[in-house]
Amino acid sequence: MGVLAPYRSRGLGSKALELVLAAASSHRPKIDKIYLHVQVSNGDAKKFYERHGFVHTSTHKDYYKKITPADAWVLEKTFD
Repeated sequence: MGVLAPYRSRGLGSKALELVLAAASSHRPKIDKIYLHVQVSNGDAKKFYERHGFVHTSTHKDYYKKITPADAWVLEKTFD
């Protein structure tokens, strides 16, 4: 998920993510966890997801094949 630079800080990314999370939390059969990957050079994105309840669980080495750095943080959100 991404928001173009001129449209950031307007709540668009948060609103879009909240809609996805609401759909996942009400899905049947129940979804217990949701995972995502963030390129290790994108600290702002990592902080964004952490503000929305995601936690860093691991780092996936060489996740990306055509961009550098190739490593990705794996973030997870658990639904109650």
